[in-house]
Amino acid sequence: MLDDIIKGITNFFFDMLMGSTKSFLDMITELFQKSVDTVQTNVSETPTEFSQTIVDNLRIISDTAILPVAGLILTYVFCYELYQLVVEKNRGGDFETGQLMFLIIKTSAMILLLTNAFDITLAVFDLGKWITNHVPASALKIPDSIKENIVGSIEEGDVGSAMSMWFVSGIALVITFVMSGIIYLVAWSRIVTIMLYISVAPLPFATFLNRDWIGSIGQSYVKNLLALMLQGYFMLVCLVVYAGLLEKASSLITTEGTGLYGLMLMIVSMAILVVTLTRTHTLAKSVVGAM
Repeated sequence: MLDDIIKGITNFFFDMLMGSTKSFLDMITELFQKSVDTVQTNVSETPTEFSQTIVDNLRIISDTAILPVAGLILTYVFCYELYQLVVEKNRGGDFETGQLMFLIIKTSAMILLLTNAFDITLAVFDLGKWITNHVPASALKIPDSIKENIVGSIEEGDVGSAMSMWFVSGIALVITFVMSGIIYLVAWSRIVTIMLYISVAPLPFATFLNRDWIGSIGQSYVKNLLALMLQGYFMLVCLVVYAGLLEKASSLITTEGTGLYGLMLMIVSMAILVVTLTRTHTLAKSVVGAM
């Protein structure tokens, strides 16, 4: 009789702990999956798809506040180039009309480029969308087997293992909340940075006419623009690697047979994803040589 009571109490606590553990694991996977889905959706969106209203407002601001200043800079650069052209040719003694015409043609092309700078920068992220859309969707699928393998690794009636798993999964849930917040921060800060870059597009474009001191501003702007575009691709690659790490962790749980080990691998995989996502912009800048 006493053994039946003890067994009943043991089964009660075991079922309660296992139910709580399953709930924790469900919340962990659901929360992190939503974060991953946010990244996947965010990097595949152009600024126009993200918010047409924001882009329209930025276009108005760019045309009314930035474009006139860019026109002044272009005028200054043209005068500087003209002065250099005259001074370099024996103070006008060996002046060639053809070079002046070439400078006028270059300036005309720059005016055309300047007035379309906003649309050109938007087109850069259209190219980025084309790149991310060609990443196979199957490579981004996160396996569901790891949760079942973690729960299935606990022996029936083993209250000690169930309690350990419940405690560790509770800690893992708190860690997941923090890491999910960081993922949202990376994803949304990227799109905000893109909007800021787009809004000032005419300003660095106005410096392209000069190849010496001021021309580096436009070159640096284009490099950073390309880095933001490539960052979306690198973020998707991080998700592909994360899916592979979870699949590897799931197979190791089956091999080792310990759920705590599998849960640790799951948290480590999440941490690796978060760390690499925060470094994608730096990596993209190093690829294009941006400062």
